[in-house]
Amino acid sequence: MMINLLLFAAGLGVYAGYGISMVYLLAVTLAGYLAGRLIPRHHSVMWISVVLQVLVLLLLRVRNWLPWPPVVAPIGISYFTLQIIAYHVDLYRGKYEPEKNLLTFGLFVTYLPHLFMGPIEPYAGMRAALEERKISGDSFLKGAVRSLWGLFKKLVIAARTGVIVSAISGEPERFQGAFALAAMLLYAVQLYADFSGGMDIVLGVSRMLGIRMSENFDAPYLAQSVREFWRRWHITLGDWLREYVYIPLGGSRRGKRRRFLNTMVTFLVSGIWHGGKYLLWGLLHGFFVFLGEKFRIGSKTLNRIGTFLVVSFLWSFFIWPDTATVLRMAGSVFTVFNYDVLLAGIGGMGLSGGDWIVLGAACLLLWMYDWKSRALKARFCAFPTAARVGVIGLLALTVLTFGRYGIGFTASEFIYSGF
Repeated sequence: MMINLLLFAAGLGVYAGYGISMVYLLAVTLAGYLAGRLIPRHHSVMWISVVLQVLVLLLLRVRNWLPWPPVVAPIGISYFTLQIIAYHVDLYRGKYEPEKNLLTFGLFVTYLPHLFMGPIEPYAGMRAALEERKISGDSFLKGAVRSLWGLFKKLVIAARTGVIVSAISGEPERFQGAFALAAMLLYAVQLYADFSGGMDIVLGVSRMLGIRMSENFDAPYLAQSVREFWRRWHITLGDWLREYVYIPLGGSRRGKRRRFLNTMVTFLVSGIWHGGKYLLWGLLHGFFVFLGEKFRIGSKTLNRIGTFLVVSFLWSFFIWPDTATVLRMAGSVFTVFNYDVLLAGIGGMGLSGGDWIVLGAACLLLWMYDWKSRALKARFCAFPTAARVGVIGLLALTVLTFGRYGIGFTASEFIYSGF
């Protein structure tokens, strides 16, 4: 109980630094708890709760399209809102009894490691993780190496790729064609290293505290289709969309046309969840997911390359500020062939020759880890304690030596903490 109280206080303490957002977090936590207690006896409370939370989230997502004064969305609202909605819907379905302990429910919402970027943890899973928490030397070492691996991805890979992407995206009129393609490919690496690195830190810190949380990535760039990609990327969001949007709409049970509609609506919701300007991004992903495996060929390598290219092109919606610019830059890849200019100029866009060598080696290491992650984890677990400590020390030294610290290292600077 004392550890839970400290974790709850830590979450509130850090969140308090974001000002008025603290008031909303406390209000929605208390309202979510009280509504949960009422739902088994008054089912209409579930509908009221879900509609209100969806309405708030929707208004915040399209606020830039409305003639209102600027409104700052509470950081992490997309994550804890989905968790509370899932909790209320599951109570409505009778999956479990309402949580009677306000502290336990409050920690489910405000648990610091996942407050800013997920994973979107189901209530039953979070409650079990808290109840079964067991801190040990083994869990501490596993959590430490995972956290350092996340820092490696964030500070060594994402920080370097971000320099080039920012330089290119900052001048769309100047950097088109080959530069646009380079930005898309590098941003795919940046986003993955940034987001999955953040998840590694969340899961690693949690493991050090004896808490096991849901995995959110499974080597997504090894996917051979966009459908498979979404089974490997942001897994907890995909699970939430399937459980609370796709299946309630009818899933795949009502024919091909209905499956197409349900898929498109589900990914439209995904686009809205990311923000108002990502509607087309969501619909395009839905289209490729519906197509499934239709474009797969006999070569796994070519399938993976093709999927990576499609996903990278779609990430362009995250790089440039509006849909018109995105479409113009994507189109320039096929109309402006300035690869000689790219090769001559990319060396002067913020990274030194040493940076490029470090980035190339780090990306190769990341790819090798994703390819053999299960075997590497098993081997690490088989190491004696002294060898594990050595691995942790080596990772820490690598991050300290090769990490880029040009900007402050805060949760708000992880890309997906902004959604």
